[in-house]
Amino acid sequence: MTKITKLFWLLTVATSTIVMMSGCGETKLPKATGKGTINAINAMPASSTVRFLIEERAFGDIDFKNSTEVKEFDDITYNFNFEVTFLEKTEPTRIVSQMIDVVADINYTLVLTGSVTAPTLTLWERPEREWTDAETTFEVSIAHLSTNLGDLDVYVAPTGTASIPDITYKLISPSFGNRTLEVDLEAGEYKITIGQGDAILYQSYGISFDARSSYTLAIFDADPSITGNISVRSISDTGISNELADSNFLPTLRTIHAAFGTGNIDIYANDNFTAPIFSDLKFGESTGDIPVTEGAVIYTYTATGNPGVIIDEESQLVPRGSRTSAIMLGLPGSDLLRIKIIDNRRSIATHAKLRFIQAATNFDPLDLYLIEADTDINNIAPIISAMNFGMAYEFVHKLANKYDLILTLPDEKTPIATLQQLDLLAGDVVEVLILDTVDPMVADVVITSF
Repeated sequence: MTKITKLFWLLTVATSTIVMMSGCGETKLPKATGKGTINAINAMPASSTVRFLIEERAFGDIDFKNSTEVKEFDDITYNFNFEVTFLEKTEPTRIVSQMIDVVADINYTLVLTGSVTAPTLTLWERPEREWTDAETTFEVSIAHLSTNLGDLDVYVAPTGTASIPDITYKLISPSFGNRTLEVDLEAGEYKITIGQGDAILYQSYGISFDARSSYTLAIFDADPSITGNISVRSISDTGISNELADSNFLPTLRTIHAAFGTGNIDIYANDNFTAPIFSDLKFGESTGDIPVTEGAVIYTYTATGNPGVIIDEESQLVPRGSRTSAIMLGLPGSDLLRIKIIDNRRSIATHAKLRFIQAATNFDPLDLYLIEADTDINNIAPIISAMNFGMAYEFVHKLANKYDLILTLPDEKTPIATLQQLDLLAGDVVEVLILDTVDPMVADVVITSF
């Protein structure tokens, strides 16, 4: 037997042995017999976006007060993971994991509390509800996810019930991190009231609940993006999370005067010219947050002290419970533009975030640099290139540090505005407004910290 023939014979025998062994043995892989459902909620008030993974496969990204969609999984064992990408790192950091032996027809909700650097993971379980076509009820549970509140009383009463509902409508309130058992109620419109003893902390507007649906009313810490002192979300059985505004707090509107060449202005609402909601707004300044009527309102902008000289007029829709900013910009004699922003002022514990608004008509476009202090920009690309007039850009995230803010014409390195130095701290939320000046070759910058 030649060496080659012998080698071929050995390989054949080995292969046959492997085939026989695999044929005789029983598989060790788990077999699914049904499906359960999974979702996750981010209840970390100052967290950045968290990625939820099943094993190593991305399931969805979750911001504060939000839920992933609810998905089905076979009833076998999985490892669920949460990751955050910190600015100073190129790879995501795994912050916490949970092994779940999924049981068919059970819903599992993973809830993150604490912070991204010290998270706590809680697992809620409940049977999947199977509805019949004849049922006219919905089911609701209460989840307590506010770190700032102690024991709470929660009432869910039909719209039209007294402002402080009686004990009939009181649901069992959970302790922090927990969710109550579900309660069945007839489908319809309800108001939610949250209190502590005789003190009323929150009252919703009327909320419609559909028959044959499951809801979790989740109580979170408020953030500066809403006007109420408590944030309440309705999370559906599909994972959709909706903010339920507090009816005791009006939304706010903040107007910024960025229309160069337009004089000082007064602002009136709904053709009520007896008293402006704000007087003598100067170029480059803002009104601050003014409580206004929710919904569509006509706002009229006139010359200060002279309501007969109308500079601009527009209907604006301000959502319930929101903080809205409106930036008025453009040149005299033209139709003024308005940028409307539903403000996201929530701070992030691990870094600062900045929003840039380009309101300078003389510089369309321009480049913006945000670099470590005293750094030469000649070999550095702008953080935002070709910024167009009339644009409000998404938040830029930066680590705590001292930075130089430099504006130039596109593809040039000569500054067109006085250098601004920003000393950013983790948690800062900053707005940078770029304006025209009397010198058409020079821009100005107004910086606001929320």
